Amino acid sequence: MDERWRRTFRAWARQGSYRSLLASTLGQVRRDLESCRQPLVAFSGGKDSTVLAHVVLRVDPSVLVLHWDYGPYFVPRAIEREILRNARRLGARNVRVETSPAYRRLGRQARNVLGRHMIAGLLPRMAEEGYDLVFVGLREEEAVRRRHRIRAGRSLSVIPESWPLARWRWIDVWAYIVEHDLPYLEGIYDPAAALVGYDRARWTTLHDPEFGHVAAAMDGVLHWRHRYAGGSTGEPPRGLG
Repeated sequence: MDERWRRTFRAWARQGSYRSLLASTLGQVRRDLESCRQPLVAFSGGKDSTVLAHVVLRVDPSVLVLHWDYGPYFVPRAIEREILRNARRLGARNVRVETSPAYRRLGRQARNVLGRHMIAGLLPRMAEEGYDLVFVGLREEEAVRRRHRIRAGRSLSVIPESWPLARWRWIDVWAYIVEHDLPYLEGIYDPAAALVGYDRARWTTLHDPEFGHVAAAMDGVLHWRHRYAGGSTGEPPRGLG
């Protein structure tokens, strides 16, 4: 991120509206933690979950950080390692990484693995383990569907969800990252922001048909090597397994 953008985000972090939003968010997190017995925070490594994890861990560093690994066909292993390093740098003491063998078995033909193996499989098991609240970094600004889900209070699994960043805008997220000098996926976000701006730069997975509506065109420009490194079947992409 260049200094011009850093100055912009630092200036925003001094605004009264941002300070009020942050105070309100910290208050919500504290209340949520007091109301549950065994919480966790979902961490994808993206900007929103980075901010959320840091906010939650500021209040209680012992909260479990749960990360779902989409496998080498959709997430280069160098990026996956960076995500886990960043979790530790955010202050996570307890990190749990889960995945599904279907990602390696099916390669880029994998479909709805997240729904079947994580939402319908892993999370119910974690509820049986005693987890009773999951912090999720959803923001209403991102999509109409997310706004409707938040306002309806609809959780995706049997574990109730909390969305402390629901009212945050993209500039609030980046202001927090810069203000606290948080680690983020610079190799993903900064090149994307140079093309479309930090307001539209996102991280999900790479060359994943299920998330093609989010960043397919950008993946083809910025991450084409990963697409053709291993093909859609067979061995994981060379150097990424």
